[in-house]
Order: sequence, then structure tokens, then C-alpha cells
Amino acid sequence: MKHQPPTDHGHAISPKVRLRDYQTEALARVKAAYKSGKRRVLVSLPTGTGKTVVFASFPNELNMRKRLLVLAHREELLLQAEEKFRSIDPGLKVGFERADAYATNDSRVVIASVPTLARSDGARLSRFNPDEFSIVVVDEAHHAVADSYRRIFRHFGLFTPGTSRFLVGFTATPRRGDNQGLGGVFEEVCYARDLREMIDVGYLCPIRGWRIDTDLSLDGVKIRHGDFVESQLAKVVNTPHRNSLLPAVYRRLANFRRAIVFCVDVQHAKDMSEVFTDAGVRAAAVWGEMPKEERRQTLSRFSRGEISVLTNCNLLTEGFDEPRINCVFMARPTKSKLLYAQMVGRGTRLHPEKTDLMVVDVADNSKAHKLPGLDTLFNLPANMNLEGGRALDVEREIERMNRVSPWIDTSRLCKVEDIQLAAKRIEFFNFDPPPELAGHTANTWYGATGGYRLNLPQGESLTIESNLLDTWDVRLCSHGRSRILAQAGSLSRAAAIADTFVSVERPDAVKFVERFADWRSGLPTAKQIEALTRRRIPVPEGLTKGQASQMISQLFASSG
Repeated sequence: MKHQPPTDHGHAISPKVRLRDYQTEALARVKAAYKSGKRRVLVSLPTGTGKTVVFASFPNELNMRKRLLVLAHREELLLQAEEKFRSIDPGLKVGFERADAYATNDSRVVIASVPTLARSDGARLSRFNPDEFSIVVVDEAHHAVADSYRRIFRHFGLFTPGTSRFLVGFTATPRRGDNQGLGGVFEEVCYARDLREMIDVGYLCPIRGWRIDTDLSLDGVKIRHGDFVESQLAKVVNTPHRNSLLPAVYRRLANFRRAIVFCVDVQHAKDMSEVFTDAGVRAAAVWGEMPKEERRQTLSRFSRGEISVLTNCNLLTEGFDEPRINCVFMARPTKSKLLYAQMVGRGTRLHPEKTDLMVVDVADNSKAHKLPGLDTLFNLPANMNLEGGRALDVEREIERMNRVSPWIDTSRLCKVEDIQLAAKRIEFFNFDPPPELAGHTANTWYGATGGYRLNLPQGESLTIESNLLDTWDVRLCSHGRSRILAQAGSLSRAAAIADTFVSVERPDAVKFVERFADWRSGLPTAKQIEALTRRRIPVPEGLTKGQASQMISQLFASSG
């Protein structure tokens, strides 16, 4: 039975918890994974959709006979987990293991701080007998590849073949962004729903996007551990001119919205707060080393609406739940898709007082670095400025274009109005394989939603798509059915596997898919022109037989 979204909007849930449909599905998938022999699985749910509620339901829903361990790395996450367990089962014995707090031996659920439990002397870990525990849960599981987590996992024998203990990771952002995939810890993703799905079905609010272009260059900022060195980044971006852009945009586009601004360091957060205040906007800054009581009071004032804009540094990305936030300013450039998704996620929760979330990207210049934006959360061109448009609506328009005119290079779209122009403008057409595949294949691969596609004769096709464990699935699709041929650790390897399949298993298709086959350079045939004209597709001057063949095969693929 499907349930309506609850009306708590992110706050404490009553003891009579009614799980949402996807939460029930997630629990069922977790059970099924264990029964099938899996012992280390991942559940991916976007921020604001109640992943904590799912694992807080384990004691009742999984009929646990032994103890449950919950691991988290921040105090806010530990407290949130405790709140959810107590709200679902007030009589459940829950204990804390952190700093000077020690869980009692009769605690059925132990909520533990990873920095405390993983101390090098092993004293805190030795307090827990692995045989007393049946399930270990990791909140914000994208951190689980760290040595501190692995030390805990080894203590509980989670990597031991034949173990009966079960590791379940929960995360909103399974892609780490630093090329350290979670496949080294988890065996499979047993359940996943993404941001777009949850917006579409009404569990998260729609997202509007704006972009502020600056004249600053980030090319001189060094990279460490996959992201910018913060000290260098702060010197480049924390300037009076750049900072002054944000309150001006806020007053023009987002006035009266409750906004958070993500900054590079503490000084940047303080300076941004001062700039907003000087512009007549009620603003305040928070940061990690701020006195706890002062920070609590500031966050409380923000929640009550006494502060309109809250600037912060490395504080509000995890464990901060304020559903009234309806504007997020990205004043902190990052190379990390994970961090970007976390920042956006602070504003995606539903609340009666808001209709959507406005995300404002401050876009600095960089030829050396590809920086994430809303295009990394939605299937959007990297250079597109939504100019206030709803990201999901624009994505659907582009998907429609991909179905109707899949040879159009959507990466060349910069504005929403380009979507209507592109179908009629030859300069938007592209028949080359995506750049990331060009050096690895001689066949006519093209970009498709979620990955890459190679059309074969007789209604077959091959696809390459990335999965949540940072590997690539190679699939054969035939007449509405698909099966995985292989999984590869890199895109180039996936392309090689797919191309080998064609040459070995479908040799008659080789000439059809080769990009440089002699027949491709000729003029389009009368049948080709007729097929395109019948579908009201423009036939540009200079179109070749090979290009016409690609257009027609893509048309058939998109209609099938």
C-alpha cells in the first residue's frame, strides 16, 4: 500500500510511524539482499527523504534478535539517529558510544561515533563483542572507504567470508567524487532512488537554477585529495567585488527567501555575512569552532525567520535539517560532485511555506577544472544557465529533444531558448562520438540518457551506463529486453568489451557500425531522404549517407 507524504516536513515523527512506499520497498530490498547471501549492501536515498527512518525501523521490521550498531562521524547525525529510534519505538534501549559517553551492555541499539570507536589503541572497540551484533549500519556511507571505518568493519568480521553479520550503508550521495568507489566496501546497491525521481513524485521540492558569472580564474588554485586547496581557494574568491555580487542577486531574485550561503573558510563566511548585512539583509555566519551555545542560538534565530541569510563554512553540509530553506548560494567552488550534492540537499525538503528551491551557482572561470553544477544532478548541459527555470522541466525538454532529434549535440545548449532553436539549426548537429569515447572506439557510439549507445541491425543495441559503485554496465538490448554482458572498471574498458562483442558475436554488423567505413562518405539515398522528410527532419546541405544512417538508426532507437 502506498502512503501519502507525511506532514512532519522533516521534524520528529510520531510513535505510530507510517513508512512511505519507497521506505517500505527499501526495507524489503535489504531483507532480500541478505537472504540472497549479500552481507555488505548500500541504500541510496536523497537528502530529505528519510533514510534515517529506514534504518531506525530495522529492530522491528527485521525482527532483530541481536544488537544493532549505528556508525556516524558527526554528533548531529548521532543525535538525529537517536531521535528517530526513540520516535519509532520509545521503549527501545538506545546507548551512545562517543567521547565520554559509554553504551551500556543492555543497549539493543548502540549509536557510535566513528572517531571514538576507531581510536588506534582499540580500547573502545574492544568493549564490543562482535558475536552480540547482527547488523552494522553506516550513516553517510560515502565515508565508509576511510581507514577508520575499515578498522571497525574488520573488528566485526564484516569482510570475513561466511559471516552472518550484515553491513548496510545509507547515503544520499554514493559517488565520492575522488575516484575511490564504494565497491571496495559494499557488494551491491540493493536500493536506490535519485533526486529527480523524488522531485517528480512530490517527496522533494522542485529546483530552480540561476548562475552568476564572475571574471575570476581558478586555474592557479592547486588540487589536493580531489578538491581545491581551501587556503588558496579562499585567497582567490574571497574578494570584495565577488562577494558583493551575492547580496545584489539575492535582493533582485530571492528577496525574503530563507537562504544559506556555502563559503570556503571561516573568514569567507564572516565576510559574506558582513556584506549581506551592509546591503540591508539580516544575515549571520556559523562555523565549526563557534561556541556551541552561540551557534545554537544563531541557528534557532534562522529557523524562526529572524535571520534571512545564513553563511557557513564546512558546517551545514551534513546533519543540518531546516526544511524552510528555499535558497542556496554556492559561493564555494568545488570539484567534488558529492559536496555539491550535499549543499543542494540542504534545501530540498518540503515545507508548506515554500514552493521550490532556488540554487544560485557562482560560476568562476576555469579551463583546467570541470566544476559540478545542477548539470551533475540533472541531465543538463554543463554550460546551461537555467535563468530561473525549473531544472526537472528543462531536463524533460532536453530528453524530448533527444528522443525526437538524438543527433543534436545538447552540450552546445547554453540557454533554455536554445532547445527550440537547436532542432532547426545545423550548427547544433553532431555525428562524432562523445569526446570521452572518441579515442577508445572506431564505432558510431553516441551519448544517450544515462550513458552511451551503439545501434546494431535487427533492432539490437549495446549500451554503456555507469552504476552507483563507480563501475560500468555493458548491456545488450534486444526487442524491449536487456541483459548485462559485463561490468568494467573504466569507460574505455567497457567500450572495448562492447566493441569486441560486436566483432565476435555480431560480425555482420561490423561494417554497419564502423565510423570510417567507405560507404559512409557517399550521398544520402533517396530512401534516407524520404525517411527523414517524412518525420519533418531537416536534411542539411552536405549530409552524408553515413550521417543520414546515424540519424535514422537513432530515430528508430528513440521510438523503440
